Amino acid sequence: MPKFNSQKAQLIIMHPPYMDIVKFTNKKEDLSQIDNIQEFVKKMKIICNNFLPFLEKNRYFALVIGDVYKNSKVFLGFYTMDMIKRNFDVKLKGIIIKNIEGNRGKLGSGGIWRYRGIE
Repeated sequence: MPKFNSQKAQLIIMHPPYMDIVKFTNKKEDLSQIDNIQEFVKKMKIICNNFLPFLEKNRYFALVIGDVYKNSKVFLGFYTMDMIKRNFDVKLKGIIIKNIEGNRGKLGSGGIWRYRGIE
């Protein structure tokens, strides 16, 4: 990071796409083109390998990620966090779950989301 006269970062915030829910480009290397959780996590590991070495020791990395519901399963956020914990020297400091009221994808389906949350 020569532009900032530093070789290390004190905070890295990452907000990857939620697999193929919203496609950002038509490029095959774009994470938003991936519809397979194993492939997505594999690519995320490569990305983390590229930037986590620049994080100062005892500093912070925030992952902002939502879950995806496919084939009667909720996944993505926890699979991604698990991969990071298994492959990198990081500590999980907390998980924040945000319920977005009025989300267009949730309109009229409050009962099913409550059921999935309890399940």
